[in-house]
Amino acid sequence: MLIVDKNGWVNNIKITKKHRSAIEHLPIAVINAVVLHRTGTGSATSVLNAWKTKKEGTHFLISENGKIFQTASLKKQCWHVGKLYSKCRSVSSCNKEDAKAIEEILHKKNTSWGKKFRLVTRRELKKEYPVRFPHNHDSLGIEVVGIMSKDSDIYEIPNKLQLDSLFWLLDEIISTYRISIKDIYAHGKIAHKDRNKSEGAASLKAYAIYRQGK
Repeated sequence: MLIVDKNGWVNNIKITKKHRSAIEHLPIAVINAVVLHRTGTGSATSVLNAWKTKKEGTHFLISENGKIFQTASLKKQCWHVGKLYSKCRSVSSCNKEDAKAIEEILHKKNTSWGKKFRLVTRRELKKEYPVRFPHNHDSLGIEVVGIMSKDSDIYEIPNKLQLDSLFWLLDEIISTYRISIKDIYAHGKIAHKDRNKSEGAASLKAYAIYRQGK
């Protein structure tokens, strides 16, 4: 279990504080889930430098050698999810009303895909978690340094040092916030963005295998 102080900072020798206030936003009222990301870069240094001024980021960053940085308070929202996919549509569980409404949005004429997904997100955010996917206001974000293969457009698999750190951190978050592995998500599977759907998928798959073996 993580020891988190009143300001949202973890006290643990395995975690290094690298505060990046630019990526912190409104207070986070509840933590329902964790979203796994990949940086698209080869080093943590470039990410930490970018987050000095960039508005988007995550609460934790795992470097190329497995070092864990906490970059934002766990009591603050980070902008890390973006525009949501419809969860019921993704898992084929929509009721007739929801299915019809989402189809109408996605087939709206003279409307850009960006606006369509903003409308879907607005509709999804009216729902309670876990009926919808997690969003910035109720989830923690973890970035793992890693690039996408130019040949396959799939993110590289995290190395052993990264996975060891990620597994430990996820175990601690699950224990601290009383969530489960069902509340851990790969970013590419829940949110619409320019990067492909492999983002976070290898990390989540590796963690699921690890948990099965415990």
